[in-house]
Amino acid sequence: MRFRSCSVLLALVACNGGGSSDDEDPDTSGSADTTETGDTGMIPETGPLACPGGESCTIVIASQALDDRVEIFTARGSGPAYRGAIDLDLKPNPGGNNEGENLDEPFGMTVSEAGLSLLLGHYPARNSGSLVVFPHEFLAGQEQGTTIPQSSFFAGGTFTAPVTDILLGEEEPIFAVQHPSGRILVGAFENDLFAPETEWTNPGQLVVVDPATGEVGRKVLDPLGTGGCQGAWSIVALDDAVDTVALSCDGNDGAVVLDVSGIGQGSVADATAAVDGCFADVLFPDKRVRSIAPDGEGGFLLVEHSTLADLQDGRFYRFDGECNPIGAMTTFSGALFEIRQSVLFSTDAGPRWLLASGLLPEHGVHVVRDSGAGPEVCGRLADLDASWTGDDGGEIHPYALALDRGHTGLAIGAGPPEALDDMAGYGRVLWAELDPSVDPCEASPVVSVTDLTASAPAVDAGDPATWRRGPNVVHIVQYGP
Repeated sequence: MRFRSCSVLLALVACNGGGSSDDEDPDTSGSADTTETGDTGMIPETGPLACPGGESCTIVIASQALDDRVEIFTARGSGPAYRGAIDLDLKPNPGGNNEGENLDEPFGMTVSEAGLSLLLGHYPARNSGSLVVFPHEFLAGQEQGTTIPQSSFFAGGTFTAPVTDILLGEEEPIFAVQHPSGRILVGAFENDLFAPETEWTNPGQLVVVDPATGEVGRKVLDPLGTGGCQGAWSIVALDDAVDTVALSCDGNDGAVVLDVSGIGQGSVADATAAVDGCFADVLFPDKRVRSIAPDGEGGFLLVEHSTLADLQDGRFYRFDGECNPIGAMTTFSGALFEIRQSVLFSTDAGPRWLLASGLLPEHGVHVVRDSGAGPEVCGRLADLDASWTGDDGGEIHPYALALDRGHTGLAIGAGPPEALDDMAGYGRVLWAELDPSVDPCEASPVVSVTDLTASAPAVDAGDPATWRRGPNVVHIVQYGP
């Protein structure tokens, strides 16, 4: 196992002991899962997260959430295009069937000095999630291009050193943001996603985890100002320092903004208990409110749409960092449905947002701008449309988005619009090179598109270990300039 000191890369800033979040630029990612520089103190020269020889590397990590596996790819730089995978089917899925207790659900992740920290939404139980930490030293000892077997870190129902698990004990803790202190901010839904939405009445929680020590702190998101957050969903940082974060609230249709400026001070429990914030309410109840993205000015864009594919208009809202509305609420066509994720795309023409939409024929990656009269859909990245067909000839739809730190690269996770519990999916992880000097409302900023999964083992309908039903989170790690 070989490492080199981060001092050889002038762009890296975490040699002082803190992990990074969104490449020190979280307010321009907008992803529930952020982009990071890889400034982890030690940069591996071997293993699936390696960047040898002082080069620049861009690595994409994808959570195949429905297939209990994480896959790692090279988007730019040296190293094999397919860097390997981690087998996380800790509660085996017979024949690939992941219903009931069989789903472990690897989801949100961060990379920091502690290593690769990965949320398992349904391990050890369907209603109780964990955080698993794979130290850099462990990953550096693994062979590239292969699947890291469970036997190397898990035996007899227990994780084996140096890999550790931190039991969170919460229901659906699935989204994460890395704090510069090294602590991880987790949004926990705290409701049963398989129950009717009218029953999503439990307040969500902010769970703070120190992956190095295993300390956990919890903040129930109720009450906060004029209201609490039932069914906390996506979490995003609103500023460079990660002093403020926002979470969408699907259970009661709104969002909360939290002051986490003190989260790195003192004990994890005390710092988390001291978190306070405000609630941003939307006008219409009983809608789907999950997609949230920063606006680059300390506030955020919140997306609302119908819970059913009934072609009712969706709505955009903008709020500032104190939960005050900015401008007017605006609508968009109900033909854009299931807005799964949104990210802020900084262009020379000004801020734009990219939306991943699915389930209806207008699925794709759409572009939003704020015209002054309010946010509006102004186009789509049509160059990606050819990618929405899986290798079996069936449709796949975009689900997850993440931008690199310069907003010149976009990672996309796409999978079947309605994946089944026990059948193969032919999803893809895509990489698009972008030109941010081009206004995506006027012309295509897409320079090229690469199917990263073309370099990985092909989906075999008879082998569940190869299925790609849901690349639900894509995460970018960058080393060097």
